[in-house]
Amino acid sequence: MTAAFSIDGREYPGVAVLSLKRTFSVLDGDNAGRVMTGDMVRDVIGTFYNYAVELDSTELSLAEYDDLYEILSFPADFHTFVMPYGQTIYSFLGYVANGTDELFSMENGRNKWGTLSFNMIAKSPKRRPSN
Repeated sequence: MTAAFSIDGREYPGVAVLSLKRTFSVLDGDNAGRVMTGDMVRDVIGTFYNYAVELDSTELSLAEYDDLYEILSFPADFHTFVMPYGQTIYSFLGYVANGTDELFSMENGRNKWGTLSFNMIAKSPKRRPSN
């Protein structure tokens, strides 16, 4: 089975992706804004592609889940992500902006967590203006 994504070269093929949402932002630099005539002046930096992921990780072992959680919540400047993009894949540097998970059960001193959600933000634009 092929994993839906990887983080820092690590795949998680046992995780079920409940939702994988891709968003884009076309961001402007400091020179963008309205001029005296009311016209908009753009200073396009480029298009950033970001992802929101929701996982059902109940099929992962407790150790695999803990490992995934620790990687996602590690205070690194950036991670290397490989995500689906169109009909191909997109490898990019980015950071995990935030995440949540839910405690399913506590039995015999072991905690079972799941429904892990997190957001990835790209460090750099994938597409830049051609001018």
